[in-house]
Amino acid sequence: MPNPISNTAAIDPFSSISSFFDSSAWSFVSFGLKIAGVGLWLALVYWTYQDARRRIPRGGLVIAATLLALVIPYLGALIYIVIRPPERLTDARERELELEELELRLERPRCPDCGHPVEAKYLSCPSCLRKLREACSRCGEALDPSWKLCPYCETMVAGLPQLPSDRLRS
Repeated sequence: MPNPISNTAAIDPFSSISSFFDSSAWSFVSFGLKIAGVGLWLALVYWTYQDARRRIPRGGLVIAATLLALVIPYLGALIYIVIRPPERLTDARERELELEELELRLERPRCPDCGHPVEAKYLSCPSCLRKLREACSRCGEALDPSWKLCPYCETMVAGLPQLPSDRLRS
């Protein structure tokens, strides 16, 4: 009586799969996959170079990041993605310029009526013509409304009692 186990072992259930991997169609597909893999790797190297140029100010580090992506296929680009600077150089520069502009806006005085920027020496707003300061009666310099004394010529501001000159200097 024949052994049923030996008969089933003689029939290869994976023979169709084995024959596919031995065929020329698989060779063609395999070659195409290898070309695509190398193309993707080189594209990642190029992308790493371009991105590093936009994010890293020093050329040596750009070259190091590119070499990392070139020497360690796929993993090098992944390592670069993890350790790269969070923002581009242009974005950082724009942020710095915006902060400088905001600081200038805060420092520059503005007209209380229209909000137009004014200089410290303006007597009136050039936009809405509102009177901002009075001129010193002696030297003509613009006086801040809270001043009691002209800091330029030491003249008392009109409307306040005059103090003796020896008390002003002490």
